[in-house]
Amino acid sequence: APYAAAATATTATTASSSTTTTTATAAAPSEVPTPPLPPFVPTPELLRLCEPVNAAAASSAPDDTAVTGSVPVGGNANKQQLKVALLLSGGVDSSVALTLLQAAGHECTAFYLQIWFQEDFRNYWDQCPWEDDLLVAQGVCDALGVPLEVVPLTDQYWDLVVSHSIAEISRGRTPNPDMLCNSRVKFGAFREYLHGAFPGRFDRIASGHYAALSRPASSDASASSSS
Repeated sequence: APYAAAATATTATTASSSTTTTTATAAAPSEVPTPPLPPFVPTPELLRLCEPVNAAAASSAPDDTAVTGSVPVGGNANKQQLKVALLLSGGVDSSVALTLLQAAGHECTAFYLQIWFQEDFRNYWDQCPWEDDLLVAQGVCDALGVPLEVVPLTDQYWDLVVSHSIAEISRGRTPNPDMLCNSRVKFGAFREYLHGAFPGRFDRIASGHYAALSRPASSDASASSSS
């Protein structure tokens, strides 16, 4: 039986006599190998929401005009490959977003925002283990063959989110730092970083966030819009 205990025998010898002692030692349970998970294959409907290019999924996806009644989702009317800057945290949502965009045929670059780090206060800032998140994010990118950039935004995070939250708490109010981080850092300071470091390079900014989007009905929908 796979979980049966094994017995080992040990012999102790004295000057006057020999004594044999048998000691029962529980063996480690035998490991049952876990079968590999099947590869994730996005459905055409999922890829349609990622503005798929012709070479990837356009041929199998439902006709966009029949679904939306106007233009393809996102305004990518010609189903061209887009250059996407994806905010990758190391979490499930952003990792799935990257997987879908890759499957849709786009050229993706992942960006990890380093927003909780300060050398002089390592004993305090280490309460947020960003190194572990970065390792996971790098593993996701390695598996998908996507480059990963680390963007240091600690100062911006402190100025735009933390200091405001502390001020609000001191006044007896309850701020929402996560919402401030989304609007002021991820789609604020990060956009400014992209404009400075990669001017005109990306067509889209994507993340793993859930949002209700309202897009223009024209084929030249804002090239730098996020989803």
